[in-house]
Amino acid sequence: MKIHSSRVMAGIVCALATAMPVFAQFDDNEIEATEPVIADQVSEKAAGKESKGFDLLVRAVVVRGEVEVMNPDVGKFMLAQRNKAYPLGSVFRTGTDSSAVLTFSSTERIELLANTEAIVMAAEKDPNARSVRLVSGLLKTSLKDTLQDGQFSVETPNASCKNMAGRANITLKANGENEEFQVATITGLVRVEGPQYTIEALRAANTVNVLTSPGRSLSRLTSVSGDYKITLNNGTAEPVLYDMSPKALVKIWREAAAVGGRMVVSTLVVSPTGTARHRFVYAEGRENVRTGELIEPTIELEPELAALLMLDEKKPSQQQAPEAGDDEDPLAIGDEF
Repeated sequence: MKIHSSRVMAGIVCALATAMPVFAQFDDNEIEATEPVIADQVSEKAAGKESKGFDLLVRAVVVRGEVEVMNPDVGKFMLAQRNKAYPLGSVFRTGTDSSAVLTFSSTERIELLANTEAIVMAAEKDPNARSVRLVSGLLKTSLKDTLQDGQFSVETPNASCKNMAGRANITLKANGENEEFQVATITGLVRVEGPQYTIEALRAANTVNVLTSPGRSLSRLTSVSGDYKITLNNGTAEPVLYDMSPKALVKIWREAAAVGGRMVVSTLVVSPTGTARHRFVYAEGRENVRTGELIEPTIELEPELAALLMLDEKKPSQQQAPEAGDDEDPLAIGDEF
């Protein structure tokens, strides 16, 4: 019996020694500098192989501080329990100085930092894929770098992160009356989609910040770090492709036409040095109603296009793009930030 007890005690000590560094790496100040927790728990047999799929439930493997969950079957928020599995459709929210780690499989997890709310669900078009709807706060993903396209996404009211793989930090918060959304990719890849624009691939050390006004009247995209390409709709089958670099800026104004209600979109691209690189306006769904490129000041506009560009002339709060100079954006639609 003494030998048996010693073996049991030795096993417990080894288990605790293994678990302590695993959970220690969820410290808020160290999480970005450590390897994913779940990756440490993958067996040698599973290492290096594609995941067989996501679990049917979402498990809260780490719960720190005040973390609540609303199970759709219960209909009200209750304190989340560590290591408990919850159904898809559950809403998680964290309080001040709180965090939670949720796992979708042995290799896919997310961390919700303080004052964050998110809904976990199956992807809309694929019940076998997973999606997180970020309501507010900071969310960190830790996924396989080899995760296939379409398997994991993060949705926000005005932008989507798709084809996700690797690690990324995604923030959604209020900035006055506006919404501020930021994606910072640490490893892997993220595709960002928003109205009238697409960033095909944010890779390691790429960060973009998107500020959106109420009603989407204006979106302002700022490149924070890294180099990547952005695709901008211009009303034709051949959109504008621009190479973003730190401090580059894209502004997209939107307004419904007074007659017919068709959406009119005005886009301005400004280089890191403050020079306008692209400027164009078009009406969605009408390829013949567009300006084309307007960087050359000698271009003359047809009367119909000129009328579209002046939709916002009567607004007393209209301003021009300060980064591009006083004469760089006379065709802007809507207010600026």
